[in-house]
Amino acid sequence: MASVGQAQSIRFHSDDAVVTDRTIDGRRITRPAMPASTALSAVPSAATGADVCGATPVGWYGQSLPDGESGTLNPMSFSRSATINAHGRIAFSSGVDGAARNQGIFTADAQGLRIVALGCGGDGGSGATDSCGDPSPIGGSFSGFFGATFATPDINDNGDVLFLADIHGGSAPRGLFLYRAADATFEKVAAVGDPSPLGGTITTLGPGSMNNADTVVFIAATDGGDSSDVFLWQDGVTTKYVAAGDPAPGGGTFSLIGTEYWSYSDGTSIAGGPVPGINQGGMVSFRGYVSGGQSAGGLFLSVGGVHAWSVKAGDPTPDGGTYADFGAPLLNDNGEIVFYAERLIDSQQLPIWIAGSAGQWRKVFAPYDPVDGGIVWGMAYSRNPMRALNNAGDVALWISLFMPDQSERSTVLLNHANGDTQTLATQGQPAAFGGNWGGSFDGWPSLNQTSQVRIGAATPGFALSSHVVVTPCTGNDVIFRDGFDHAAD
Repeated sequence: MASVGQAQSIRFHSDDAVVTDRTIDGRRITRPAMPASTALSAVPSAATGADVCGATPVGWYGQSLPDGESGTLNPMSFSRSATINAHGRIAFSSGVDGAARNQGIFTADAQGLRIVALGCGGDGGSGATDSCGDPSPIGGSFSGFFGATFATPDINDNGDVLFLADIHGGSAPRGLFLYRAADATFEKVAAVGDPSPLGGTITTLGPGSMNNADTVVFIAATDGGDSSDVFLWQDGVTTKYVAAGDPAPGGGTFSLIGTEYWSYSDGTSIAGGPVPGINQGGMVSFRGYVSGGQSAGGLFLSVGGVHAWSVKAGDPTPDGGTYADFGAPLLNDNGEIVFYAERLIDSQQLPIWIAGSAGQWRKVFAPYDPVDGGIVWGMAYSRNPMRALNNAGDVALWISLFMPDQSERSTVLLNHANGDTQTLATQGQPAAFGGNWGGSFDGWPSLNQTSQVRIGAATPGFALSSHVVVTPCTGNDVIFRDGFDHAAD
C-alpha cells in the first residue's frame, strides 16, 4: 500500500515472501504541504451505512468446512484478497485450523462454502510439503498454497478457479492450475520445468488472470531470467503473448514486462507481476517498459497479440502533473482500465487512481481529496486479478482517510463514472451483518457487473475476520460527491 508520505512500497512483505520491483527500487517522495482547500474542518461526514443495502459474510474465521471435512476456516481476510464473479461467488485461499489438511482453495457465496482443493504441510514457498492433500493433475498431491495478494486465485462466471500451488511428489514442485467447476476436475496450465514458448524452460512461474472462456494470461520467466514475460494458455496450449525483446508499438522494443520477484524461504521465487488482465472479448492489458520507443514505459491494451499504447510515462494526468510509473491495468469488457499511478507535480511524486480509456481519463481518487469527514491519505497499488472496474464504470477502492483527530481510518468506496461515491465499509463502524468493521482491511476489494463488492476485514463481534459480499444501494440513496450530500440532486 502507498500513502501520501511514501510512494508505492517497493518492498512488500507477506508471510515469508519479500519482493523487489527492480524498475523503481528505493524511490521515495516527501510529503508536500496540505493545501488550504482541504482543511479538515470543511469536510462533511457521511451518514453511517446509508449506501449499503446488503452485507453478507461468505467466508469467515471459525466457519466449518463442508463435505464432512474436519477443521474450520482461518481466512485472514484482513490481509488476504479474493476475487468475485457475476453471481456473487468469491474465490480465496485460506488456512484450516484443527485438521491435518491445513489449507485450501475455496469458493463461497450466500449459499455456502465450497472446497476447490485441500493441501497440507507448510504454506506455499516454505519447502515443507506433505502428502495428505488432494491429488494433483501432475501426480502427487497439492501441498502449500499462496496467501499473498499477488497470488490471489481468480474465478470466472462459470465458477472455474485459477490458482498457484506447491506440489508434493508430483512431476513438478509448483504449478498454475485450472479447476473446472462443471465437472470438478483440475488441469495444469503451467508448471516449473515446462518447456517455455520462448525456448528453454520455465524456471520461475507466476500467477495469472482468466475469462469465461478459460483463456488464461500468466507470467513466467525462462531459463533463470531476471524478468518475466506474458504467456497465453487456451485448451492445453501455451503461447507467447508479449516478451522482452518484442517490438513495441510505434517503435523501440519491450525491455521489461514482469519486474517483481517474490523470494521464499525454500530458496525459490515467484514471478509476482504485475499480472496482466484479460476481458471476456480476449483483450489483454499489461504494464511494460520500452527501450528506444515513444516513452520509457506505460500501460498497453492488446487484441489478438497486437499491442497499443494506452497511457505513457510523461503523459499529462487528468488531475495535473505527468505520469511517472504505473501499477497493473485492471480491465473491463468495454476496453476501459483503472490503475494506480505515480505522477510528478512540482518535483513531488504523488499517487493517484485513474479510470477510463485513451483520451477519456478521469481521476478516481488522489491524496487530499475530501471523503466522509477526512481526506484521502493512503491508497493501494493496483493488482490483477482483483477486478476493481466493471462495465458500468464503477470502481471499488480501499483508501485510508486522515481524520480531524489526526487518526487514520480505513474505508472501502464505490466510485461511479459520474464522480459520485458510495461508502461501503468504514473502520470502527457497525456492520450490517452484526459486529463491526475492525481496524484491519484488505486493500484490494473486487467487484462484479452488478456492483457487488467483496471486502475483506477484521469483523469483531461477528468473527475474527471475514470475506463479505456487500451490495450497494441504488436509486434514491444517499450519494456523496466531493464529500457533499447530493441525495436531493
